[in-house]
Amino acid sequence: DNKNKNDDGDDSEEHIIRAEELGPIYPCTALAVFKILESFHNNSSSPQLNESTTTTTHGASASSPSEDENENQNAAAVTARKEKQLFENVTVTIVNRSEVLGLPLATMLANHGANVYSVNIDSVLRFLPYTGKVRREHASTTVEMCVRASSVIVSGVPDDAFKIPTGWITTTAATTDEEKKKKRNVTLINVATTESSNFEEDMMVCCGDGDQDEDNRKGGGGVTYVPHVGRVTVAALEYNLMCLHKNYHLK
Repeated sequence: DNKNKNDDGDDSEEHIIRAEELGPIYPCTALAVFKILESFHNNSSSPQLNESTTTTTHGASASSPSEDENENQNAAAVTARKEKQLFENVTVTIVNRSEVLGLPLATMLANHGANVYSVNIDSVLRFLPYTGKVRREHASTTVEMCVRASSVIVSGVPDDAFKIPTGWITTTAATTDEEKKKKRNVTLINVATTESSNFEEDMMVCCGDGDQDEDNRKGGGGVTYVPHVGRVTVAALEYNLMCLHKNYHLK
């Protein structure tokens, strides 16, 4: 009997360890928004994004050994670093701190290099990139300040009366005089479960449904608006289901 118990225990432990290698299962809505942003940034020619990616690649090349047997490992390591730094130097504001959207999304983005403001009805938290640390911002920090500083704004407030003013959304990055001249692409994602969007109607008319002209996509500065994420959420649900199925049947 004792031998059987130990065998079962060892079996369970090995199963848990292998399951952890698959990575965490994130809530479907948060995962859907992350995948949308990942797609936009992978297809972006933003100089800021390309600069961080190029630096990483050159650093890895210089330190890569020349032996043939290590080339695949080096390439995989470079790819992993580039993926982890996907949102480096990107500031995000998430107006929602629920356990199914705001918290997991902020965690995912911060783990991939983003500086994330998490806005709730009574406070603003800042998720610091890579560190796993969360800092409470000063009481004087407003939603407007966060939105103006961000190139990605995600809003999921279940209230028809809540709107993010169009005037807060700017395609000009302004921290120094030199940067004031630089344009940036801004992404707006509405995740509100209400009939109307959390963004004002003139912003929706201006941007269209997830559309943006080619000049703006090439770094000229512009706004991309995503009015809903329902279809991608369904895909994320199916993805999670496949991961759980693989996890359960892992031997």
